[in-house]
Amino acid sequence: MTQGQPPPDRANAQQLPADLPLHARERLGEMRARNLFTSDFTVNEFLLVREAGFEPLGLVMGCSIYQVVPQIPQIPQGQPGCELWDMTRALYHARELAMNRMEEEADALGADGIIGVRVEVNLATDPLRTHWDRYCQWREWSQEQGYARFDSNLGYQWAQRWEAVAWQQWQAVSQLRGWGPQPPPWAQPKNQPSFAYGQNVAEFVAVGTAVRSRDHASPHFRNARGKPFQSDLNGQEFWTLMRAGYRPVGFVMGNCVYYVPPHLLRAPAGQSCELHAYTHALYDARELAIERLQAEGEALGATGIVGVTVSEQSHSWRTAGPDVGNAALRTGELIELFVLGTAVVPIPGAPVAAKPQLVRLANDPPRASRGASGRGGEE
Repeated sequence: MTQGQPPPDRANAQQLPADLPLHARERLGEMRARNLFTSDFTVNEFLLVREAGFEPLGLVMGCSIYQVVPQIPQIPQGQPGCELWDMTRALYHARELAMNRMEEEADALGADGIIGVRVEVNLATDPLRTHWDRYCQWREWSQEQGYARFDSNLGYQWAQRWEAVAWQQWQAVSQLRGWGPQPPPWAQPKNQPSFAYGQNVAEFVAVGTAVRSRDHASPHFRNARGKPFQSDLNGQEFWTLMRAGYRPVGFVMGNCVYYVPPHLLRAPAGQSCELHAYTHALYDARELAIERLQAEGEALGATGIVGVTVSEQSHSWRTAGPDVGNAALRTGELIELFVLGTAVVPIPGAPVAAKPQLVRLANDPPRASRGASGRGGEE
């Protein structure tokens, strides 16, 4: 290597999309130059993907840290809820940025597609919300230990008082049971990680395994835009889809952020009845999200969408006063509907798939007899 020239991996990295970080470009350059792949496939998935005629090229990912600031509208009494279009667009754009970067990594590896795509959203940690969650965990523990309910119900001063009261109770229980020094349950790390990026900030991560067809005479598996297809199907589902004569063309999604004002959440006192306006608001939000999912599938020329899932989550936390986490009746509810699936098209000239057969594995757990109690075990 002559003086002044970059290393080979750095030189290869300079030819990749500038939107990717330098170290990502270096890793992709090395993977293109070497016969080594990384994958989150299980062994069974790996074998079935190869059986379907594809080989894994490498694990690809994209991420975006995005500030999402909800603007809560002032809705007069008696008016229905509404979509927060600016927030819908912000969340959609954040996911799109993450998935585009994952697509760029797969494109740089010469992939025909990405299998097993998963999109994760890590919301920013609100310090007061975290404080409240720990307080609630201590209250539950305190009552399990036999303390009276009023001992842990600290009212408006909970934030200033609870840690001192909790520590006194923990020391008393530890001494009574002969435990050595150890942190209380509410101070231990959580199984689900959280990220304190800042208030109203979220991280969007898209991860999948890039694959390439081993049969160069096979149909072109890239989508209508000439980019690698994306699919959230696992290896077994991908193999089954290909055997059925279909192929994925893209990972499609639709979302909707909807605000439901507090007056729609209140039911008449002493009555059991449907909250019609609240039902209609959620129904409207789901329809908007599904319409956008279908529009993405049509844009890819898909004939159908498989594996559709609908999820609902909150992107705002009410943390004012003692009603932390339970103030929807005062400030309204902010929800996001997120719908995703895999768009598919038939493979021209694909052979007719074999008819599925019912198979019972020998290691299935025994089925309980319906007549085990009172009927002598008869069917």
